[in-house]
Amino acid sequence: MDKQVASCGDPSIHERGTTFFTDGSSGWTQTCQSQMAAAYVPPAPTPTFDQDAYNKQFEEEYWRNNPRPTFDPDSADGYGPDQTIPPACLRFENVDC
Repeated sequence: MDKQVASCGDPSIHERGTTFFTDGSSGWTQTCQSQMAAAYVPPAPTPTFDQDAYNKQFEEEYWRNNPRPTFDPDSADGYGPDQTIPPACLRFENVDC
């Protein structure tokens, strides 16, 4: 090849092997391919959210910090006077916290 390499591309934004030449043009070379492959650091994996684990943790924390209400069959909401009603996710099935 009669072109002189000025620099290789940045592996975080350029395709592997991207080469910049001294005449202002760009292209692909095996040299830059190898150099960029060696310098490439893959991105960190995106953490996943586990809704079931969160619901369980929420429930444990809620009951640790709040008294369990007593059931009152004569009350419209079933909990009786002067009691805090727990969040819907703790009272109903299939409701996420």
